Amino acid sequence: MNRSDNATELHGRATGHSVGANGTGHDDTDQPPPHSRRDSSPRLTELERLLESVQRSNEELLASRNAYALLYDFAPVGCFTLDRSGKVRTANLTGGNMLLTDRAELVHKRFETFIAREDRPTFTLFLATVFAHREKHTCRLRLSNDAPPHFVRIEAMATATGDECHVALIDITERKQADEALRESEYNLAKAQTMTHVGSWRSNPQTGELIVSDEMLRILHLGRNEVSQEAFADVIHPEDFQSVMGHLRVATEEGKNYEIEHRLLLKDGTFKWVYTTVEPSVDASGKVVRLYGTTQDITERKQAEVELRSQKNELQAIFDSVNDGVIVFDHDGRVQHYNNTSLQLLPHESLPGKTCQDLLHPETPTGTEHCAVERALRGSRVETSLVSVRDGHKIRYIDITATPIEDALGEKNRALVVLRDVTQKRFQELQLIQSDKMSSIGVLATGVAHEINNPLTSVAGYAEALLRRFRDDEKLAQDDRLKVFPKYLNVIVRESYHCKGIIDSLLNFGRKSTGFVYNVDINEIIREILELLRHQSSEERIEVVTDLKETLPSIHGDPSGLRQVLMNLLINAHQAIDGGGTVKICTEHSDDNREISIRVSDTGCGIAPDIIDQIWDPFFTTKDAGKGLGLGLAISYTIVKRHGGEISLASSPGKGSQFTVVLPVSRELPDRRMEENGCPPLT
Repeated sequence: MNRSDNATELHGRATGHSVGANGTGHDDTDQPPPHSRRDSSPRLTELERLLESVQRSNEELLASRNAYALLYDFAPVGCFTLDRSGKVRTANLTGGNMLLTDRAELVHKRFETFIAREDRPTFTLFLATVFAHREKHTCRLRLSNDAPPHFVRIEAMATATGDECHVALIDITERKQADEALRESEYNLAKAQTMTHVGSWRSNPQTGELIVSDEMLRILHLGRNEVSQEAFADVIHPEDFQSVMGHLRVATEEGKNYEIEHRLLLKDGTFKWVYTTVEPSVDASGKVVRLYGTTQDITERKQAEVELRSQKNELQAIFDSVNDGVIVFDHDGRVQHYNNTSLQLLPHESLPGKTCQDLLHPETPTGTEHCAVERALRGSRVETSLVSVRDGHKIRYIDITATPIEDALGEKNRALVVLRDVTQKRFQELQLIQSDKMSSIGVLATGVAHEINNPLTSVAGYAEALLRRFRDDEKLAQDDRLKVFPKYLNVIVRESYHCKGIIDSLLNFGRKSTGFVYNVDINEIIREILELLRHQSSEERIEVVTDLKETLPSIHGDPSGLRQVLMNLLINAHQAIDGGGTVKICTEHSDDNREISIRVSDTGCGIAPDIIDQIWDPFFTTKDAGKGLGLGLAISYTIVKRHGGEISLASSPGKGSQFTVVLPVSRELPDRRMEENGCPPLT
């Protein structure tokens, strides 16, 4: 039986009637017929009217009770009646649902059994307080339901008799969770602000209200009681004050966001760098009603940036001072860093952000697995060489060393590539190889010349003997068959001695210097050299013109060294001429016969003014590979200086060159070693 049925039964008992099937509250069988009522006395009629009134009142009361019972059962809070011992006397449906128990089973059970064990002492004290003071009291408890936890707020007040109390149970689980989430969020926000040194604040431009976080106060070195807009303005660095206030004014008046880095000058005299962002909040009319800001302490970052910039500049200076090209490629094989020397070895425009393929092997459209950079990115150290040919430039030989740079996790490598220009070294190696070959050929030629010299002497001797026999024996001269023999024999003798002279000159030129000085006839040395170069002159259609002073005095010097000087100058003159020209060699002496001069000029290509001072440097040459070592003029300069002389050059590009050698006429006795005068031996 439900609560409405109980109410109806109580109503029937109170009126002495039972409720009939029609729900009117009386039995139709007990009523007299209508015509009997009409015949009743006036008193009976009055009684009937009174009975009907009572019946209507009972029906209204029943409806009200039913409505109350419905409201009681389905109220949004749990309703209970407890006695002094805490036992449940009544409960509504919501209360039963909150305790996960049928309300009929709740009656006579102790309410504290439904409360979490740790909160039961609190409830016992609470219930005692309710009955002691007979006024409404409130407490918050956790029910003993299974997880998730269920929290309620209990409001209770004792009845007038003091035997019972009415209890309202309100579910505050969601609010409790929201409060806990809010507290956790606020805690996490405070921790995050502390860890990241970010403070937050908000202000009301109209009222001047300013609310700041704890971290903001730590950044500004202010106490909670010092918070004000004036205090905020006072800590802004004077040099940044106008800029900061200008941004703040624009945000307040126009509602524009802004970000700014500026300094703070604190009360203790120290300063900080901060990064501030401000976002205005506007109402429907566009008026700024709030300013929300965050301020981050970036002092350490700024100091690190300054230190990093200083280190970067230092490393870049070291980087650029390296004579080799240095390039760092990122893990994608693109140029990340490079020094100035790299710009001299590779095209400038192709360096920033370009790939190794663009720089090292542009002729291969799809790259190559043998690329030094690609192999370094895969973790291998590579040493290789590259031949670079740039438009308008000579061939460059470059040695490449690629080394992997591992990151902290060992996942993505970068590559450090060192480029070394070995062009000059390579040319020197080629020239030294050629020099060694020429030296070997020279030794071989000297040996061959020595071996040929003896047969030529025999040929010349026998030819002269035959000529003497023709002169001594008249019969042979009168023999018609032998008339031409003297002519032939004279040619044989003449050409044999000509060959022998060439061979002697070759032997003299190839003879190693002993370091001794002798009386040297410069004109004779020049004739020997020209004899050796006669074949080259005729083949290259070069006319050799000589103007040798016959009264030229002899000088004291090393014949072998002087031969080498003149040979170098004459060979250079021949090689400077392409397609025919003239080489002229002149000798003369000064008016006081203390010096002699030798001038070797040509009509060749000449030498450019910007390199004319470099021609005396060892291994410097303007000739093609294989045509010279770049040592001839350097050696000639040294030999002339050791003889106490001077050598100079006058040249015009496209018009030719003239070398002038001036040597002193020494009065020293012959056969004195040059070392005695502080000069090393000539080789």
